[in-house]
Amino acid sequence: MGRSFKSNYRDGDTFSRKAKIEGYRSRSAFKLKELQNKDRLIKRGMSILDLGSFPGGWSQVSKEIVGETGKIVGVDLQEMKPIQGTFFIHKSVIELKAEDFDANLIPFDIVLSDMAPNISGIQDRDNAQMIDLLDKVIYSIENFLKTGGSTIIKVFQGDSLEYAKRFIKEHFLEIKIRKPDSSRRNSSETYILGINLKEK
Repeated sequence: MGRSFKSNYRDGDTFSRKAKIEGYRSRSAFKLKELQNKDRLIKRGMSILDLGSFPGGWSQVSKEIVGETGKIVGVDLQEMKPIQGTFFIHKSVIELKAEDFDANLIPFDIVLSDMAPNISGIQDRDNAQMIDLLDKVIYSIENFLKTGGSTIIKVFQGDSLEYAKRFIKEHFLEIKIRKPDSSRRNSSETYILGINLKEK
């Protein structure tokens, strides 16, 4: 067992244990907490659309931040156990329609996506699948994010990152790229932030 593998395993295991201790459904909750601590995009009272929300780690963190007056809507094909004070839509992201939401929920202040395809290890295939997911995220941004709103999207280093950068630069006033410490060291995942959606 190589040294780098041991290090990566320990990193992942540490955050998984920490998630269980602190009551989060996934270790990815700490990625959003890191992003929030650095950029403070999510604020009390906001409405958040969490795409690919299962098992609910990002919805949990978001709800903690927005408080009682804020609204969280999770969307996933995989059934998600209820989280107090949040809503869940059990369907494909690409099938979302305005009628799926209460009128007072849209447009949203922030669109989140921690979605990723099942990794094959074949870079071209993985990037193509991630770009397909990005198209689904872009659909929701174009239809459900308010002018002046923001987004946080998972991508992979390479083609999908460049694809997302082109979209963000064209549609948002500010772009940031982050790699949380809680991401596994051998992972190519990166998070791209689009801040202040331009008027359509």
